[in-house]
Amino acid sequence: MKIKTIICVFGLVLIGACKPDECPPENTEDGTHLTIKFRPTYASNALAWGNQYITAANDTITFDKVKFLLSGFILEKTDGKLVTLDNAYAYMALKDGRDSVILKNVPKGDYKSVRFMVGLDSAINHGDPARWGLDHALSPSLNEMHWGWSGGYIFNVLEGYYKNNGVNAGYSFHVATDKNTRFHSFVYDYKINKSSKFVFEVKLDKYFNNNVNYSLKTDGAFSHSGEVDPVMDKFMMNMNGIFELESFQ
Repeated sequence: MKIKTIICVFGLVLIGACKPDECPPENTEDGTHLTIKFRPTYASNALAWGNQYITAANDTITFDKVKFLLSGFILEKTDGKLVTLDNAYAYMALKDGRDSVILKNVPKGDYKSVRFMVGLDSAINHGDPARWGLDHALSPSLNEMHWGWSGGYIFNVLEGYYKNNGVNAGYSFHVATDKNTRFHSFVYDYKINKSSKFVFEVKLDKYFNNNVNYSLKTDGAFSHSGEVDPVMDKFMMNMNGIFELESFQ
């Protein structure tokens, strides 16, 4: 089947996230569920944490933190009806093995696309974080991705190290603010008649080699999404394609 990936900006169901050994069995008493698993890769090979990689801009890098807040899960049926999974949020921390999301009680049927957002809608982003339980995906105690000093959440954390004139230096990108939310959409024909699973690659090389070749040494190695932030603006140019649908089971 053909898979088509689209990214765009957009300013019934319970969701969870877990490590593989903590996930519930594939079929539960409360109905059909859909697992979405994220597998970090570099140049389509499984990522080895701590290994050095060479970017298209000839930076030597390692990865230390790759974290996401996900929301806006939408499944599109073949007749065009959208199944919107309201109040569904997920916190992913790939190095820690927190790589799977479980959408529970998903309606059975024939579908033609799946979508999700890296980020949160404005009301949730700027709402009171104390409303969430300690084990909720949006709990600052769990995800450590809320900026109390400025309000709002960090949607995507990418951190690691690179060689700067032969010396180890850190890089840190914290993608935040409403304008930096991104919806990722994948066109794919699939059927849900039992509990099923999507597997997505998180193509970490695309952060640095996609629409632009991003250089940590010349374009900048640090951004926390300032109101005026040319470093983050250029970094965000590579968000298209960081996820790739690998399989549906």
